[in-house]
Amino acid sequence: MDVAHERLIPKEHGRLKSLEKAASDPYLTPTKPLIQRATQILHVKNDFDQYFQPIFVAFGPLHHPRDDDSRLYRAESSKLQLAAKFIKGSGRTNEDFYNNVKEHLSSLKKCYEQKELDKWKENWDDDDLAWMFLVDGCAVLYLAHLDVNHYWEKVGCKNIDLVAFAKLDMFLLENQLPFQLLQLLMSLCTWVPHRELDGKDEGGDSSHTDNGKAPEQVLMDSLKCFVHMNAMSLDPQHISISISDDRMPKSQTRQHDQQQEEEEPAHLLELLRRELIGDKLRKQGEKQQRVKKSGGFWGIVKKCCSRKNKQTFRSVTEMKEKGIFFRRSKKGRVTDIEFSDRYCMATLKLPPIVVDDSTIPKLLNLIAYEMCPDFVNDYEITTYVVFLDSLIDKAEDVKELRVAGVLHNGLGSDEAVAEMFNRMSDNLVPNPELKYSDLQERIQVHCNSLWASDLAQLYHTYFKSPWSFLVFIGVLAGLLLTGLQTYKEFNTNPAIK
Repeated sequence: MDVAHERLIPKEHGRLKSLEKAASDPYLTPTKPLIQRATQILHVKNDFDQYFQPIFVAFGPLHHPRDDDSRLYRAESSKLQLAAKFIKGSGRTNEDFYNNVKEHLSSLKKCYEQKELDKWKENWDDDDLAWMFLVDGCAVLYLAHLDVNHYWEKVGCKNIDLVAFAKLDMFLLENQLPFQLLQLLMSLCTWVPHRELDGKDEGGDSSHTDNGKAPEQVLMDSLKCFVHMNAMSLDPQHISISISDDRMPKSQTRQHDQQQEEEEPAHLLELLRRELIGDKLRKQGEKQQRVKKSGGFWGIVKKCCSRKNKQTFRSVTEMKEKGIFFRRSKKGRVTDIEFSDRYCMATLKLPPIVVDDSTIPKLLNLIAYEMCPDFVNDYEITTYVVFLDSLIDKAEDVKELRVAGVLHNGLGSDEAVAEMFNRMSDNLVPNPELKYSDLQERIQVHCNSLWASDLAQLYHTYFKSPWSFLVFIGVLAGLLLTGLQTYKEFNTNPAIK
């Protein structure tokens, strides 16, 4: 008996140690999320693996090319040229940048999963990692700065298609660099790297630019503007904004100032997510209320006169048959969805979204980022994609959103857009508290009202086109004139009386 008890002690001791190790797992604590690979659920589903792999250029250690035969290796020379131009225009030496990166290497390594760094050590050492951080970080900053200020022609870049692929690769989850690294590199600059492109002398005051901003602030503004330009839900008219020319609208400037007050993002992908969902200006634990609760008296009447509140609407076309109109929201955040119903008419306002070849990778990588086990969030992007899928079933639904100005189709086919959202939302689990439950309930109340279908049919029959409306007005005017004529004859002709 004693021997058996002694044999159990090491086994029990090992199990208790495993509990202690699990309790100290960083995934259980709300720390800044680590840079890691996308969850295996998204990798193996519907051939989505291609959307997490860089097309042209690798940033960071996860996809760094290991040999000359790698398809990503050809971009290494381009990154080196961008980094060299960035450092040359910064007013500091190559040694200053490299030594500062090496000094902060231990803290930069903590931004990645340990198992990914262990794979790196199989082929390289810490000096190689510091060199990679230096080249990749400077290349990202210079690429963003050139793109925002339209300097590609001045640096002699002719491969615009490769630049487009590089900009797409910058927003992949597995291709991220720590934002801490980007801030470190920007803080080292004493000049803005584009001064020599403008033909300006790099002498004089080295601490500020011509517009009074510090070089670090100018580069940070360029980086945020770059993210703003790549946000797929914003208006196309905002794409050509250049911060260096001080042409950013005041509303966007306030938004950027609010973002600066927030906690530092983990990487560029998180900065893109903040651009899409808006700034977090609420207290811890406060629920996000994005849907207007309106309706008043007529909302109460509709609820009383409606049938059962079981959800029956499925798509945009079916909702249109119930008298629900779609309009473009004045705001550009994915959470800015509003539903208003007054009298017998209803309107659903949706934020505009641009759907092109970059939309699927961006949305999927944002979803993968929200699914990271160490990222505490409300799954806003995931819930938004699921909600859009509930509205889009076929090409006719995409067409209705296009006509309403809600969706800009850059894929060329409405069927392709519908298929994209149907595929992307498979097996996604939205946040039940952000599934627009109040909005969907009020939509269902409107759809279940006794007169919704009849009034909608009346509108589509007589008021859908200007000609049918004019015919209706003509008939109504004819009946009115006939009635007035009959009344006049009745009062003026004694024989009729």
